[in-house]
Amino acid sequence: MSPSAKTPQKIHSPIVSYIWASGVFFSILFWANHIFLNYRVVGSIIFAFMPIVGSIIMYLWLVLLADEFLPLIETSGPISRIIKSLKFLSLGVIALYGAMALALWVNGISHSPATTKRAKLISLSAINMGLLSYSHFTITGWDGEPQAKKILGNYNDDTGIYAGGDIEILLRKGFLSFDRVLEIKQDMEKFYLKMLKASPDSKVAIVGLVEIYAKRKELTKAHEWFDKLYEKYPGEADIGNDLAGWLIESRKYGQAAHVLKKLLETKRDYEVLYLLGYSLAWAGEKNEAEKYLIEATELDPTDHRAFYSLGYVYRDTGRNEKAKEAWTRVLEILPNFPEVERNIKSIEKKG
Repeated sequence: MSPSAKTPQKIHSPIVSYIWASGVFFSILFWANHIFLNYRVVGSIIFAFMPIVGSIIMYLWLVLLADEFLPLIETSGPISRIIKSLKFLSLGVIALYGAMALALWVNGISHSPATTKRAKLISLSAINMGLLSYSHFTITGWDGEPQAKKILGNYNDDTGIYAGGDIEILLRKGFLSFDRVLEIKQDMEKFYLKMLKASPDSKVAIVGLVEIYAKRKELTKAHEWFDKLYEKYPGEADIGNDLAGWLIESRKYGQAAHVLKKLLETKRDYEVLYLLGYSLAWAGEKNEAEKYLIEATELDPTDHRAFYSLGYVYRDTGRNEKAKEAWTRVLEILPNFPEVERNIKSIEKKG
């Protein structure tokens, strides 16, 4: 090689540089927008409008494009200085936008119990910013305060909510003490109560109220509404099975038995009989529980649950041999049941 030969230099490609710069830029932007929408908070209007800011920032790619192709036009001068300043400012804005999104993401790292707030939806609006679009909810009545608040909408929200309607907002306290909005949905309790004002015998509304109160663990209210449902629609009170299950889970066995006895008047099937016997046994009514559990075993001798509960009823009332017979039947249906095997061995030891 001749000493005078020059080593080939890598040619700077503005297109390649721009692709890399814009790739990083748009990655940060779309990630941040995703965070603002999915880790949304209440308490600051700034966060509600950040995706709009992000949509505007999106068009700063023009500054990046101009900066990469600037050397082809001029390397110094007023245009160069303006574009360089705009680029520096743009990168600062993008960094700030990303930092705020990061703060929301950190806030969202929380396993606190979810709570529900009630409010009224004043208005909802869609905002289209080209490649990105958003929805805004304006609410009032938050903690009884008359002042309006803005919340971003997202795909988790109930599509049935409407301006002027009552809503529920599911929240979780975040790591940075901001209330993260998990979901916005229609306040179905108020909706059903309004429905009953217009149509006092609405089965849909009464069933809905039973379910709402049961899920909230307001079981006394749920029980009251079930009684109203049964009074009007005795043959269509299927929600009673679910209510009985919720009452049993909450160890309100007497109330569960009350519901199941009503169901038994129109639907004498295995599930109702078994649950009624189970509830009565736990409520201390062993002798009454026995007759329902026996009837359940006669209806379906292949289901182990009634035999299992019947074994405890017999044991607790001093009839060990009958308890052994019931539990032996359980093992015939469901072999390898350690608890039942131990119970039988315990009876045999007592002799």
